[in-house]
Amino acid sequence: MEDNQNEIKQKIRVLLKNAWLLLLLLPVILLIFAGTVAARISDNEFAIQIQMKGESELEVEYGSRFEDPGADAFVSGTVLLKQPQRVDVTASGFVDTGMIGTYSMAYTAKFGDMEKTEIRTVYVVDSTPPVITLVSDPDSYTLPGKTYQEEGFSAYDAYDGDVTDQVVREEKNGVVYYSVKDSSGNLAQVTREIVYNDEIAPELTLLGAKTVVVYVGSTYQDPGCTATDEGCVNIASRITVSGSVDTNRVGSYVLTYRVEDDYGNFDEEQRIVHVVKQPIAGKVIYLTFDDGPGSYTNKLLDILKKYNVKATFFLVKKGNISIASRMVAEGHSVGIHSISHDYDKIYASEEAFFADLYGMQKIIYDHTGVTTYLMRFPGGSSNKVSSFNPGIMTRLVKQVQAEGFQYFDWNVGSSDTSNLTSKQIAQNVIKGIKTTSKAVVLQHDIYERSVNAVEEIILWGLENGYTFAALDYASPSAHHGVNN
Repeated sequence: MEDNQNEIKQKIRVLLKNAWLLLLLLPVILLIFAGTVAARISDNEFAIQIQMKGESELEVEYGSRFEDPGADAFVSGTVLLKQPQRVDVTASGFVDTGMIGTYSMAYTAKFGDMEKTEIRTVYVVDSTPPVITLVSDPDSYTLPGKTYQEEGFSAYDAYDGDVTDQVVREEKNGVVYYSVKDSSGNLAQVTREIVYNDEIAPELTLLGAKTVVVYVGSTYQDPGCTATDEGCVNIASRITVSGSVDTNRVGSYVLTYRVEDDYGNFDEEQRIVHVVKQPIAGKVIYLTFDDGPGSYTNKLLDILKKYNVKATFFLVKKGNISIASRMVAEGHSVGIHSISHDYDKIYASEEAFFADLYGMQKIIYDHTGVTTYLMRFPGGSSNKVSSFNPGIMTRLVKQVQAEGFQYFDWNVGSSDTSNLTSKQIAQNVIKGIKTTSKAVVLQHDIYERSVNAVEEIILWGLENGYTFAALDYASPSAHHGVNN
């Protein structure tokens, strides 16, 4: 126990002795430390750093809005302010986007007597090509084989302005190429597909007459036709002809000429060839009957058959039109009179007349298989019932013949529309026949009194050396003077 206490006392004496030594050295230690710190502070270096936002070199499009991205600045030291501290930055410079060129933006920061500047270079450039605008007409097209006719175009550049006159244009393989460069070398290109089309129909021209009359047993040589077309040089080689002419059979034949281009446009022309019998020498009676078939038409046909006499029937739609097939089968001629026989409707206009005419032609064809071009105007060509439409008959007599029809009037009347006996009707006809060698007789098979007069007329004619015949295209037409 006593030994431990002596050891402790000895350690305390050592500590006290060392503490006195430390106290003596403390001013010296403090003086050394203070000198070291002062030396470090005097050696401290400060630096300014400027950090630009974005790139140091920028391109800006001409005419756009330039927004300066700016910059940040910091100051730091080697001993003090090791963590950078933000300081203010002043930006200077101007960028004019309305003028191509090189511009500078300067960013300056100050700290104490220190100052630092960084420069950003801004290039105002024109990198946008011109705009080429094509003018297009939706109805425009180019004929095949023809050069495209320019519809129009313009070119504008944001920097150079109107550069239309600098556009280079080239047409190749159905495409038009347009190109233009601006002063900055920017290239603009557009193309236009050429629309090839042809809405113009070829034009056929008949060689020779549109209406031809040849005699039965002769030879018909068709003169043909020609064709022209803007879009097809060899269009004539495409002409087709339908229909034929049988010169061994009396009748009217239609030849249809047609030509069509590559785009479906076509033209058609028709030639009507009438094959007729040789003119009959001597005295001839042409019995003609209007407004049938009627209730007495079959009785009339029986009378004609009994004497082998041929007649002509100008038909209307009224009554039993199917009797027309018997007329044709027994060698009679059928002609067009009218569908309605309504003067106010028929002569209201040329269009109304021809609608009636062609309509009745088709009805006759549907019942007989014969396309007839023989016709008689309702009321005759000399009628005055059409006077409500001044001049229409003057126009129609020309137009029907231009369309290939032959119209027939009469030079012997029967007056069978009056309340006469059959004997009186027959006497009227015979009296009229005596005045001409080519008698075209007008009767109506819708009246029994007129039908009953026919046998007496036939007997008188045969006894007096007359030949009875049906009308054909070349027969005497007995045209009246036109009164309207």
